[in-house]
Amino acid sequence: MANLWIAARRPLAVAFGIGCAVSLAASGRVTARLALPATLYWSFVPLLEIAGLAAVLRRRMRADLIDQFFAGHGPWLLWLAAFAALWSFVPAPVAFGHSAYPQFWYVMGALAAAWSAWIDFAFFQRAGKRSRAEAARDVLLQRLVCWPLVVAIFVAPAGWQVMASRLGL
Repeated sequence: MANLWIAARRPLAVAFGIGCAVSLAASGRVTARLALPATLYWSFVPLLEIAGLAAVLRRRMRADLIDQFFAGHGPWLLWLAAFAALWSFVPAPVAFGHSAYPQFWYVMGALAAAWSAWIDFAFFQRAGKRSRAEAARDVLLQRLVCWPLVVAIFVAPAGWQVMASRLGL
């Protein structure tokens, strides 16, 4: 039972962080009524991250390694909290209007991605006892397993509408 808690605590924290960010962006505050369902809905993100980790670690997958891997999600959660706070306190036309705000958030997102990749690179070197090249390959493989699925689940529902609109359908 202790191993299950070790394996689940940080993935649950990531899902809860996403749920809180959704609540903050949607209502300007964190409420259980919004944060808990959003946590449940967004739990697919940590589950896909674990699937990517399992693809890399294969038979070496252990509860403590899942826990250590999810410690590297800090940059994403920090970026997400800042982004949710922006949407919480600034009207949408101002927050994402025709100013420099979109570029700022894209750059900050890219920095969060790079920082997270660096943390994961160090994780795979240390935990997987990998060379620099092998650790880089592991980061890439983990991202290739989970990120396309996350993007497809998140973007596909609205993406079809955007494409149909641009095609005049």
